[in-house]
Amino acid sequence: MKRLILLSMILVGFASFEASTGNPAKRKLNKTNLKEMYSETRFTEFGAVIYHTSDEKSKVYLDVNLKDLKYLGVQNKKPYFARFSVFYELYPDYESKTISDSARLIFIDTVNYNVDANMVIDFDIRASFAGNYILKITLTDLNRKENNTVFNLYKVSKTNKNSAQNFLVADEDGNPLFVKHIEKGQYFKILSKQKEIQQLIARYYYRKLPIAKTPFAVEKNFTFKFKADSLYDLSMTNGESILLKLPFDGIYHFQYDTTQTEGLTLFYFDEGFPEIETPLQAILPLRYLTIQKEYDALLKYPDYKIAIDSFWLERASNKPERAKNMIAKYYQRVVLANKWFTSYQEGWKTDKGIIYIIYGPPSEIYRKTGQEQWIYGERGNPLTINFYFDEVENPFTLNDYSLQRSTSYKSSWYIAIENWRR
Repeated sequence: MKRLILLSMILVGFASFEASTGNPAKRKLNKTNLKEMYSETRFTEFGAVIYHTSDEKSKVYLDVNLKDLKYLGVQNKKPYFARFSVFYELYPDYESKTISDSARLIFIDTVNYNVDANMVIDFDIRASFAGNYILKITLTDLNRKENNTVFNLYKVSKTNKNSAQNFLVADEDGNPLFVKHIEKGQYFKILSKQKEIQQLIARYYYRKLPIAKTPFAVEKNFTFKFKADSLYDLSMTNGESILLKLPFDGIYHFQYDTTQTEGLTLFYFDEGFPEIETPLQAILPLRYLTIQKEYDALLKYPDYKIAIDSFWLERASNKPERAKNMIAKYYQRVVLANKWFTSYQEGWKTDKGIIYIIYGPPSEIYRKTGQEQWIYGERGNPLTINFYFDEVENPFTLNDYSLQRSTSYKSSWYIAIENWRR
């Protein structure tokens, strides 16, 4: 894949830049339906990394997949061009009536038609220490008329100078990495604006973490133990580590100060993550659709590919085309859960992951400080289901949410499972 690095908004084809600060918000974030953020039909995905460069500013790196954009030409004459905008809004919190900072950036690309390329953009936001913010980034394909906008929300955590956003993870060439999961054999380095730091402490955790329980299982939740399986030192020179590889699968937590829990966390998950690339990886999420006896039987198959085919063909009444459709739908949700809900474990194993995979995209989503609400159905309808996820403080991630479980979900759960199994 070709990657274009665009530094400080200097690029060929840059069209305009509009900035503002302190403006009233059109609508408070906690009153905004965020369902499009988890839509299965988003025309593209984009990644973002936030890196605190000073007490007054933070830099945002944005990774845009150009092959998902629509290129237009004049009567089939070259050059074909893509036009897209990036609009960011920085909120003090979900309940705020004002926006701390915002800008709209417009870009034109004329050189990457029919090329698998990513454009990396960076810009500064006015986020002061010590505060927490919510950053909303909206990307719009200006050449599309329908389904042309996607947006994501990001937490900007700037209350502690030892936390993850005070580090930047980069590849061998110094380009930012947009994922926290490091692939097998991948080289990377850790950057820090604190040039005086001479070493980091790395905590390594190898854990076989349990998958999410059903929404009506009200027994005590799993608690992650912070004590590491091993520790080692990592030298830093002028704010930069040597090239690194993660030797084992598991969790790696890098810290300036071991008297605190804050730090940078990287993960080594299954090969190919967030995609499903092996038959075993495809069997594991079937635990949500099976009883223990069925699941154990699948794992005893000498050929996992045959096990998967047999399972889905039986669900589809031995109709291959229907089985293919069910497989595509189920594993699309598994992959999306991995992309959106991964915390210190794979997204499909999380509380949000299990609900999304089984129930699908919610009709409405609302988020407020400390909590996210998913609504399935219409307001006022007695059959409507509401799920509430509480934000969990976690030294490894800003994306950990715990479902408020209740026995009242038992009926809807079994109906949803039966819809998958028949």
